[in-house]
Amino acid sequence: MERIALFNKKGMSLIEVMISLVILMFVALAVMKTALVGMSANLQNSMRDEAVNVVDQRMNELRSATTGTSFDTNDLVPVNNVAESVITRKFRGASVNYTPTRTVSLINNDTKQITLSVVWTYRGTSYTHSVTTIMRRQ
Repeated sequence: MERIALFNKKGMSLIEVMISLVILMFVALAVMKTALVGMSANLQNSMRDEAVNVVDQRMNELRSATTGTSFDTNDLVPVNNVAESVITRKFRGASVNYTPTRTVSLINNDTKQITLSVVWTYRGTSYTHSVTTIMRRQ
């Protein structure tokens, strides 16, 4: 009479151990891939947040320059896609270059439209964040 494997007291064979190790390896690889994707998305979000901060800081500088007679400063002369100085920020030991550009359009003598865009590259792909505002002479 044959014995059922469930009641076998001999233990596991080498093949059963190898199969369980292969299954465990595939599960571990899937978990590591998920962690890497999460870390990459987190870094990409941090870069985007920093781009928002760069544009916000520059826009606040331009807004503060529009008081009284300084409405016609060099920063607010009507121009199209003027590149500003590159801003470098560090993330987890890597440097990211943000390249801001400014477009100023004259709507009328007392009103200007300003568009600030910043471009950065992550893993060979360029990303852009833009902000547009309208400023009036006070």
